Amino acid sequence: MVADSPLAIILVCTVGGTLLGGVGELVWEWMTTRSWGPRIGPTKLLSVLPSPWPTIVVAAVGAVAGLLLGLIAVHESVSVTVSATCVVLTVQDEQREFASHEIGQVLVARKQLILLDQNGQELTRQDCDLNPRRLVTAFTRHGYTCAESTPE
Repeated sequence: MVADSPLAIILVCTVGGTLLGGVGELVWEWMTTRSWGPRIGPTKLLSVLPSPWPTIVVAAVGAVAGLLLGLIAVHESVSVTVSATCVVLTVQDEQREFASHEIGQVLVARKQLILLDQNGQELTRQDCDLNPRRLVTAFTRHGYTCAESTPE
């Protein structure tokens, strides 16, 4: 099976959201201390809290937003299960299965996974951010003709 780690996706998004929230609050605070800076909405609410609470609150909001983004990214991510008998593509809890005898060639091109039948006709084209080398290795290991290229 070739797939991105759901834990890694969620962790990266959550940490990124936390950092963006914390840094964003610091930038916002700096901007509002300038004569030209904005003086609206969240600034008034955050200015009531003693330091470092505004940064903590905004970083926590960023973490929650990052976590939600991570969960969406995991749900949208592609996983490819390769065996000698079939290939299963899973996206958004939907599985599409292709028997090995249907597949003539597999192409990994420009962040897409393309399965061609024995006559060179396209069976499926799936957007895919998975590591191309891992995909090619998985397919060739199970006897499929596979290449990192573009279809002709």
